[in-house]
Amino acid sequence: MGGLPRKQSAGSALRSALAKLLRETARALESFDRDPAARAHFIRTRMKRAQSLSRLVPKGASWREMFLPPCRELKDLFAEMRDANIVLALAEKYAPGEARHLRSAAKPNTRRAAHLAEFSAGVLADYPSWKTIEWEKIADRAAGTYRAARDGWKEARRSGAPDGAFHGWRRRVKRLLYQCEYLGGRARLARLSRRIDLLGETLGDLQDVCMAEDWIKKHVGKVPNDLPRSKKVLRRRAIEHGGNLFAIKAGEFRKMLG
Repeated sequence: MGGLPRKQSAGSALRSALAKLLRETARALESFDRDPAARAHFIRTRMKRAQSLSRLVPKGASWREMFLPPCRELKDLFAEMRDANIVLALAEKYAPGEARHLRSAAKPNTRRAAHLAEFSAGVLADYPSWKTIEWEKIADRAAGTYRAARDGWKEARRSGAPDGAFHGWRRRVKRLLYQCEYLGGRARLARLSRRIDLLGETLGDLQDVCMAEDWIKKHVGKVPNDLPRSKKVLRRRAIEHGGNLFAIKAGEFRKMLG
């Protein structure tokens, strides 16, 4: 996503980045029917980035109470389509022929999504203190995100950690990735971002396998043996990646931001 433009204040640059994400979402909605699957993924990703970057706003809790809900609702409008595509592919892999039980996802309400994007843009404009936000405060917020992701790794590596622990960890890792991609123009985060991305992909694969497992249990009954094995391998791989990534503490990460 670039980084912080030198001629803008830190807060103004952050606002510009959020506004760009909302504009890109609106344009994707206008052309949604050209490639629904690709547009749905694009829109969800833009909303996840917006949610993540909004958490960099210092002392913005009250503002986020207005900004995050429409972003979340907009993202979730396209969740069924995304999940159906994932489960279809994995069902064919682990339970060939059983995908006939999978119903087609309903078309998302793009009119509602467009309204939510417009509303979110209005909430963005309503925040009064963009120009007074300092870089140091944004960096402090990012360090807090790193700390939360590191804590998620500690929870996931515990013996017998449930699938939910890995899912919650993944959400923290993706938030950290989006923030580091934004901050990378100013901070020395390129190598770390690659590690975060690798971990995020592994946790995403794990989440997809868990989703397929739940679907097969419900619609087929017997889960094939190679699916739990895949899940075990991915869990172990994610914990190893986490060990490499989170070797440094949040204070050291904060120093990397300058």
